[in-house]
Order: sequence, then structure tokens, then C-alpha cells
Amino acid sequence: MGAGQSQQSDRKPSRGLHILRVTPSSPASQTDLEPFFDFVVGLEGNPFASDVDATQLERIVESNENKPLNLLVWSSKTEQTRREQLE
Repeated sequence: MGAGQSQQSDRKPSRGLHILRVTPSSPASQTDLEPFFDFVVGLEGNPFASDVDATQLERIVESNENKPLNLLVWSSKTEQTRREQLE
């Protein structure tokens, strides 16, 4: 669990979901997600090909319950992209 490999990003991704809070005792609470600084920009290592809203992401997470799901996360603090695994 937690942070995966980081890679330097030379620009901000064109689309993503801003993380504003992490619910205690949720799968996301077991990761290094940082509210306000982090954006979910893709899944399973692939950037979002189209706009995804919070409801769609919630459905994806629920459909992968009890299975690992890799989020692609961009940090505005470090300007790097990394993987976070939800379990």
C-alpha cells in the first residue's frame, strides 16, 4: 500500500479529480493521498482519456471492492505523478 514510483512531470495534467478530503477508515485512508495537493489523473497507470467525474470514480472504486486498484496521482506540491494503490 501507499506511494509507488514517482516520475517527474514537466506539466500539469489536462484533466483530473481534485482530492479535497480522505474519509477515515476508507481504502484511500491507507494511502499517502494529500487533500488539496493531489489530483487523481488516471487509473491502472493510464491517464484519463476523457473527463471523469467523482460519481464515475466512486463507481469504479466500488466495482473493484476487495481488489487492488491503482490510481495515477499528480501532486501540485511536488509536480510529480505517482501511483497509489487502493486495497
